Amino acid sequence: MLRPLACAFGLAVTLQAAPQLVAQQGDSGWKPIATEGVLRASALVDSVYIDRRLRQATVDGGDFTAYLMARLGIRTLPPDFGYRVLVDSSAIRIGGRIADLPPDAQRALAQLVLVLPPATRLEAQITLLPAGKEAVRFHLAGATVQGIPVPESLLQPLMASVGRQYPALTETGRDLFVQVPAGGKMALVPGGVRLTAP
Repeated sequence: MLRPLACAFGLAVTLQAAPQLVAQQGDSGWKPIATEGVLRASALVDSVYIDRRLRQATVDGGDFTAYLMARLGIRTLPPDFGYRVLVDSSAIRIGGRIADLPPDAQRALAQLVLVLPPATRLEAQITLLPAGKEAVRFHLAGATVQGIPVPESLLQPLMASVGRQYPALTETGRDLFVQVPAGGKMALVPGGVRLTAP
């Protein structure tokens, strides 16, 4: 327990000394995450994978992120939820300020955010990987605080703690598996997630 706290303190000291490299990201390409996005994403997922009315569809990055959050049990987001999403072919980036995290998320990440100012920017980088014939895996590849990478010695125990709170995640807290039909595909593309029917 002391080691993660020491890492968090060290990160806070580093941030105080470092210039504010990523004080505010521009809005170009960053999409909002909203509760109503769950319905839009679900409709496209069903149209491609279940009803097979569409051969292919691209779900907006913000809508797909809301859909994944709903799978974790987070069904309602505040109307002023300040986190945004940027998707390209390599990763989903989710970013915002500590102050914009809902209270339960702040509690889950307390080891990281407790000693940092509310305006500090957090960002998670998530990759999409195949996981057998009928699943894909969304993997938390890394996280940054004000543009500085969070050390693995802090990130691993922190995410394991989050994993215990959200049963849909793996034990590490860094992976979410999503079922797709055999032969179906899911891929990251600029701005969203492309679904392809079998």
